[in-house]
Amino acid sequence: MKSVLILAKITFQEMIREKFFLVVVFISILLLAISLLLGSLSFAEQQRILVDLGFGAIEISNLGIVLFSGAFIISKEIEKQTCLLLLAKPLSRDQFFIGKWLGLAALMTVTHFILSGILFFLLQQPQLLVSFFFASLSVWLKILVILSLVFLVSGLVRPIFSLLFGMTIYMLGHWLHDLGFFAKKSQDQLLQNLFRIVHEITPQFYRFNWKSYVFLEKGISFQELWSMIFYLTSWTIFLLVLAVAVFRRKDIV
Repeated sequence: MKSVLILAKITFQEMIREKFFLVVVFISILLLAISLLLGSLSFAEQQRILVDLGFGAIEISNLGIVLFSGAFIISKEIEKQTCLLLLAKPLSRDQFFIGKWLGLAALMTVTHFILSGILFFLLQQPQLLVSFFFASLSVWLKILVILSLVFLVSGLVRPIFSLLFGMTIYMLGHWLHDLGFFAKKSQDQLLQNLFRIVHEITPQFYRFNWKSYVFLEKGISFQELWSMIFYLTSWTIFLLVLAVAVFRRKDIV
């Protein structure tokens, strides 16, 4: 376990020095500033606009980190053969893979909660802290699912296809509800059956799109919270276990 944590720390430090990460952070802060500016244009809905656009900016930024970094982080080690040096320490393939995953997950986590803290400060509504935190947590857990998915697919296909696949599943997970509506309206039995299959094998992100819940009087119930945590954590672990199994059998020489 100590070896895994050391590798995770090294990965975190390496990624934080990448120019891409600095660009993402800069864009994130810029998008938050734009969200604040747009919110000020509508005094009646200023806070709602700020939260909606702010969380959107945070989600896009975190998605960019896990897609572009996650898709290439393992393949880059294999191409440069640096992973062979680490695996000879001795460090098992499973430890190497999980260490890389934890390092990138830690980077995304730190970025996510710093940006969420900035957004909450801009909101200036301390009474909304609990609902705001739950909404932020839902965004974080959804991105962790995509991180595991990207790691899994990167062990099967080229990194660019892994990136595109992760982006597709992320968008599909948010569009499932709308696609179901159109499938039902079409009255095509084949299309409806196809949708049911896709609905079951795709993470249902639309169920936890909680940005609008921040201002609800009742907020988010603890039952909804635990349901969300269990569902998204289960997807993350399931995909990560599959990813480790794929990497264990991957030819890296």
